[in-house]
Amino acid sequence: MSVVILTVMLSSCSTTKKTTATYWVNSAKVDCDAGAGKTTCLQISKAENYENAEWSNFYAPINGFTFEPGYLQKIEVTETQLDAEGVPADASSIQYDLIKVLEKKQDPKLAIHDIWATTHINGKAIESTTTVPTLEINTTEMRASGTNGCNNYTGQIKNITSDTIEFGAMASTRKMCMDMAIPDSFDQAFNSISTYKKEGLTLSFYNEAGDEMLRFKKVD
Repeated sequence: MSVVILTVMLSSCSTTKKTTATYWVNSAKVDCDAGAGKTTCLQISKAENYENAEWSNFYAPINGFTFEPGYLQKIEVTETQLDAEGVPADASSIQYDLIKVLEKKQDPKLAIHDIWATTHINGKAIESTTTVPTLEINTTEMRASGTNGCNNYTGQIKNITSDTIEFGAMASTRKMCMDMAIPDSFDQAFNSISTYKKEGLTLSFYNEAGDEMLRFKKVD
């Protein structure tokens, strides 16, 4: 009798638990820490609409899923809880398997993936032709860089939707130029950016009140 009971107990302990879940997978991977080193991770959200998504880094592989840069994908997956004893210390205790891709669409934020030259600051046209600030937006790597007309800057883009953008802290060189009026005005305007709108070859950024802070034209 004891042998039978032990067999049943072992069988119960080894039973795996499976559930299904639906994710949005973001159109770009991000740098992340995984185990002992740096790598790139998917970003996922369980929001119904990707426009309202709060993206989280996803460190485990999804078996059968093919990531495509520039495309948002809504997928259905199986989540299988693995036996903890057989899982390496730095690996996920859940196995993810793709069931099907429910939806795939080109990410609208790719429209601003380009190099831009400033034409207006706080609604005023820039008259100088020698100290024009620039902005390069890389939505694949979620990074921004450029010059404020004097110093170079670079940093992370924390989030982009079809009309909002959030920049992270920017690292910048610290040289002084003869005329700092444009660089200082650019920096102040840049730090207040909340939303954006692209029309043709023009890209405009606005603060939370809806005031235009910066306007750019596409660099050929």
